[in-house]
Amino acid sequence: MHDYHERERRFLDAWKRGVQLAGQGCFKLETPSVEAATHKGQLEPDWDYIEETLTARSRGEAAFLAAMCSFYNAEWGQSLLVRAGYPNLCDLASKLDEPHTGIIAELFLSYPGW
Repeated sequence: MHDYHERERRFLDAWKRGVQLAGQGCFKLETPSVEAATHKGQLEPDWDYIEETLTARSRGEAAFLAAMCSFYNAEWGQSLLVRAGYPNLCDLASKLDEPHTGIIAELFLSYPGW
Protein backbone atom coordinates (compact mmCIF):
# COMPACT_ATOMS: atom_id res chain seq x y z
CA MET A 1 0.00 0.00 0.00
CA HIS A 2 2.75 2.46 0.93
CA ASP A 3 4.55 1.79 -2.36
CA TYR A 4 1.42 2.64 -4.36
CA HIS A 5 1.05 6.00 -2.59
CA GLU A 6 4.71 6.78 -3.17
CA ARG A 7 4.32 5.94 -6.87
CA GLU A 8 1.27 8.21 -7.08
CA ARG A 9 3.20 11.05 -5.45
CA ARG A 10 6.16 10.63 -7.79
CA PHE A 11 3.88 10.42 -10.82
CA LEU A 12 2.03 13.57 -9.80
CA ASP A 13 5.29 15.46 -9.26
CA ALA A 14 6.56 14.43 -12.72
CA TRP A 15 3.15 15.12 -14.27
CA LYS A 16 3.17 18.65 -12.86
CA ARG A 17 6.63 19.27 -14.34
CA GLY A 18 5.36 17.94 -17.64
CA VAL A 19 2.28 20.18 -17.57
CA GLN A 20 4.51 23.19 -17.03
CA LEU A 21 6.87 22.21 -19.87
CA ALA A 22 4.09 21.32 -22.32
CA GLY A 23 2.07 24.40 -21.41
CA GLN A 24 -0.78 24.74 -18.95
CA GLY A 25 -3.18 25.57 -21.78
CA CYS A 26 -3.01 21.93 -22.89
CA PHE A 27 -4.55 20.77 -19.64
CA LYS A 28 -7.81 21.29 -17.78
CA LEU A 29 -6.69 22.76 -14.49
CA GLU A 30 -9.20 22.11 -11.76
CA THR A 31 -7.10 23.97 -9.20
CA PRO A 32 -5.89 27.58 -8.96
CA SER A 33 -2.43 26.49 -10.18
CA VAL A 34 -0.50 23.45 -11.30
CA GLU A 35 1.36 23.44 -7.99
CA ALA A 36 -1.91 23.30 -6.04
CA ALA A 37 -3.01 20.02 -7.64
CA THR A 38 -3.15 17.10 -5.26
CA HIS A 39 -4.26 14.46 -7.79
CA LYS A 40 -3.47 13.83 -11.45
CA GLY A 41 -7.20 14.01 -12.25
CA GLN A 42 -7.02 17.74 -11.55
CA LEU A 43 -4.61 18.13 -14.49
CA GLU A 44 -6.18 16.08 -17.27
CA PRO A 45 -5.15 16.76 -20.87
CA ASP A 46 -7.54 19.01 -22.80
CA TRP A 47 -8.39 16.55 -25.57
CA ASP A 48 -10.03 19.04 -27.96
CA TYR A 49 -7.35 21.71 -27.56
CA ILE A 50 -4.53 19.22 -28.09
CA GLU A 51 -6.23 17.77 -31.17
CA GLU A 52 -6.58 21.27 -32.64
CA THR A 53 -3.05 22.48 -31.89
CA LEU A 54 -0.77 19.44 -32.05
CA THR A 55 0.57 20.03 -35.56
CA ALA A 56 1.17 23.73 -34.87
CA ARG A 57 3.88 22.74 -32.36
CA SER A 58 7.44 21.77 -33.12
CA ARG A 59 7.91 18.03 -33.64
CA GLY A 60 9.66 17.71 -30.30
CA GLU A 61 6.97 19.61 -28.40
CA ALA A 62 4.25 17.58 -30.12
CA ALA A 63 6.05 14.31 -29.34
CA PHE A 64 6.46 15.22 -25.67
CA LEU A 65 2.81 16.20 -25.32
CA ALA A 66 1.72 13.03 -27.14
CA ALA A 67 3.85 10.89 -24.84
CA MET A 68 2.28 12.53 -21.82
CA CYS A 69 -1.19 11.97 -23.26
CA SER A 70 -0.34 8.28 -23.63
CA PHE A 71 -0.43 7.95 -19.86
CA TYR A 72 -3.92 9.42 -19.83
CA ASN A 73 -5.24 7.34 -22.77
CA ALA A 74 -2.88 4.91 -24.51
CA GLU A 75 -4.71 4.70 -27.84
CA TRP A 76 -5.13 8.44 -28.17
CA GLY A 77 -1.53 9.06 -27.14
CA GLN A 78 -0.30 6.57 -29.74
CA SER A 79 -2.30 8.27 -32.48
CA LEU A 80 -0.83 11.61 -31.41
CA LEU A 81 2.69 10.17 -31.50
CA VAL A 82 2.14 8.94 -35.06
CA ARG A 83 0.83 12.37 -36.09
CA ALA A 84 3.88 13.97 -34.49
CA GLY A 85 6.15 11.70 -36.52
CA TYR A 86 7.30 9.41 -33.69
CA PRO A 87 5.49 6.10 -34.15
CA ASN A 88 7.48 4.20 -31.54
CA LEU A 89 9.19 4.63 -28.22
CA CYS A 90 12.73 4.34 -29.58
CA ASP A 91 12.16 7.19 -32.04
CA LEU A 92 10.79 9.30 -29.22
CA ALA A 93 13.65 8.51 -26.82
CA SER A 94 16.28 9.50 -29.35
CA LYS A 95 14.74 12.91 -30.05
CA LEU A 96 13.72 14.41 -26.70
CA ASP A 97 16.16 16.53 -24.73
CA GLU A 98 17.15 15.67 -21.16
CA PRO A 99 14.46 17.62 -19.27
CA HIS A 100 11.68 16.13 -21.41
CA THR A 101 13.19 12.64 -21.38
CA GLY A 102 13.58 12.80 -17.60
CA ILE A 103 9.91 13.58 -17.12
CA ILE A 104 8.76 10.79 -19.44
CA ALA A 105 11.15 8.35 -17.73
CA GLU A 106 9.81 9.26 -14.28
CA LEU A 107 6.23 8.88 -15.53
CA PHE A 108 7.13 5.38 -16.76
CA LEU A 109 8.81 4.45 -13.49
CA SER A 110 6.02 5.66 -11.27
CA TYR A 111 2.84 5.21 -13.35
CA PRO A 112 0.09 3.95 -11.03
CA GLY A 113 -2.57 3.85 -13.77
CA TRP A 114 -4.94 6.63 -14.60
